[in-house]
Order: sequence, then C-alpha cells, then structure tokens
Amino acid sequence: MPHCPSHRTVAPPTWRLLLALAAGAFVPRADVAAQVTTPVLTGIVKGTVVTEGRTPLVGAQIRLGNAADVAESDDAGQFTAARVNAGALWLRVRRIGYRPESLLVTVVAGESIEPTVVMKQIAQSIAAVQVIGRRDLTGPMAGFYKRLQAGGGRFFTQADVVKRQPSRMTDLLRSVPGIRIESRGFDNKVRIRGSRCSPLIWLDGQGLFAGEFDLDSVDPYSFEGIEVYSGPASVPIEFQGNQRVSSSCGTIILWSRRGELRAKKLKKGDPTPSAIIAQLLEEAQIFTMADVDSAARIDSAMVVRPFYPDSLFDAQVAGELIAEFVVGTNGEAVMETFNAITTTHRSLVEPVRRAVREQHFVPAIRKGRVVQQVMQLPFTFVPDSTARRRR
Repeated sequence: MPHCPSHRTVAPPTWRLLLALAAGAFVPRADVAAQVTTPVLTGIVKGTVVTEGRTPLVGAQIRLGNAADVAESDDAGQFTAARVNAGALWLRVRRIGYRPESLLVTVVAGESIEPTVVMKQIAQSIAAVQVIGRRDLTGPMAGFYKRLQAGGGRFFTQADVVKRQPSRMTDLLRSVPGIRIESRGFDNKVRIRGSRCSPLIWLDGQGLFAGEFDLDSVDPYSFEGIEVYSGPASVPIEFQGNQRVSSSCGTIILWSRRGELRAKKLKKGDPTPSAIIAQLLEEAQIFTMADVDSAARIDSAMVVRPFYPDSLFDAQVAGELIAEFVVGTNGEAVMETFNAITTTHRSLVEPVRRAVREQHFVPAIRKGRVVQQVMQLPFTFVPDSTARRRR
C-alpha cells in the first residue's frame, strides 16, 4: 500500500500525552507550583521588660513561641523580634534573680505590637552597699572632696569645667577672685593677689617646682578636680611646699581624670555579659547563691564604695543600681560578666563598675571547695541632705 503523509501514525508516547492534555490532567512542574505557594504572614514584636517599680530590666532572656532564637533586653529594657509568624503565641521571659514570666500575645500581620512584661524580684538576701553623699569616699579624690566640703579655697569639679566650657586653663581661672592673667606674647602667666611670682603647681600630689609651669599647656577637661589657694594660710599643710619653695604666691592643685572602666564594646555576634553568665550556669561552671553552702560576700576588711556622680550629687538626687557579675575563686570579680541589671540613672554604672573591680570578695564554698558564683549586689546612693533628714 502506498505511503500517505497525511495519515502518519502517531507514536504511542506522544499519543498518551495528547490524551492527557485533552482531559486536563497535566501536572505542573515542582518549581512552578512553588511560585504560587501562599506567603507566610509575619509581624514585629517590640517589647519592654521592667521591674515592679517600672525600672528597665537589662539582660532578660526572651523566647517567642517555639522559636529557637532567644532575644535579650537592652539597657532600656527593650527587645525587638522581626518576622514573627502572625497569630497567638507565648512570650516567655527569664532573668536570674527574678520570677519567670509568660505572656500570651497576638502578633498581627504587617504590624508591630509592643507588650510590656513586669518581672518580680526573688527575695534578695544581700545587704546593699550604701553610698551616703561623699562621706565615705576613698581613693585619690577623697581628700579633694573633703577639702571642698570644708572650704578654704576655690574648687572646680569635672562637672564645673564642662559647665563653663573653657577653651584653655587660663579661661577657667579668670573667674577666680584675685587671679590676674598676664599675657606675654603667646604665653599667659597666672598671678594671684598681685604677686610677681608664679603660684606653686601640684599634679596628682607631686610638686612641679622645676620652673614656671605653663597652665595652658594642659587641657582643663583632662582633670577630675582643680584647687586654687590664694595664700599660704589657706593651703593644706601637705601642699605647703618645702624649704626650697614657698606657697606665698598661691597654690594650684590639679587632679587628673582616671581612665573610665567602660564595658568592652561588643562586636556583632559577641555574647553579652548576661548571656555569658547564662551559658556558664548551664555548663555548671558557676553557681547561684542557692546552689552553694557558703555564698560569696564582700570582704568587710575593705569596702570600696563608688564615687557619687557630680551631676546627681549636686542636684541631691538619690539612686539605686543592682550589679551582676561572677565572683571568681580568687575573690575578684570577673569583669567580662559585669552588667547593671537595673538602675535608676545610667551615670551610676561606671562608678559601680570601678568599685566592683577594686573590691575584694570572699569566694563561695560548695561541697567543701571554692567555686565561682554569680552575685547580684545592690547599691543605693543617698545625698547628704537626704541622709540628715532621715536621721
């Protein structure tokens, strides 16, 4: 039979495919199906963790629903979790020293919710370190503040310098009664009470007597305190010079600022102090007060009290702070774990940090051996006038 192109026989596989298409039974490819999947709806949770007194709580661990990631509250007690699945879920908050809390929240797609979690502190058995004004101040600045309170000279604190905004030291000293600034070319000479000679200069307890010291060669902002005495009668005995030099032309005493012991700036991904403590507790490398036989405590032989910040002291403002850190087996604080759990004023953090670093502790005992323990130590700051009213 002759071959007829118009009646070509269709191959069996192609024939089956054509039948499937005619019946509407074609199944889309997997990648095409994925493109039409319904998107997951999410929202944002911007929460705040506070104490019963409504003070921000730092370092609280927050877990949302069954998520593996854990958020942490910052210095303002706040935390943020983005792209949280919409719907109802449990917000669970934990913090050492506080009762765990759970809060049922509803996340709304495309919106932000702002829940507040109030944490109740577990009974605190450690007595607070009390700072009464500057009565118990220790360290190199103790004498400065005692003399300031007693009077007899002209005093400038760091807060005074910042307030006056001098461009150089002689600009600051011009405000002192009896001081005259003599300009000689590019140099300024300081003279007190009409004297022809230069005043004695002391720097951090050491006399600078080799020659006339150029006060404008130093930055006024680099000093914690400055004392000015117009004559020998008012100069403290320890700064009256010696047989070779005299304080008859006045005396100026400079006290350098000590380097601030600020927290190491964390890089992205670095664990926070509270996260370090939580990890050490989980690994049983440190213990809480409830886990030891004899808890860590301050060595009463020398109690280091923090410096009362100038701004708060001058305004007669009281304050409170709870510091958290690990006490090592050597009786020293492990400073990488230091953090302020809660504070009424952020300016209290650095003075407390310094005091904790300088303080010696009696380490904890567990089952007859010395161990590391996490300590939460409260501090209270009370102005002198408030203390007098209470008495």
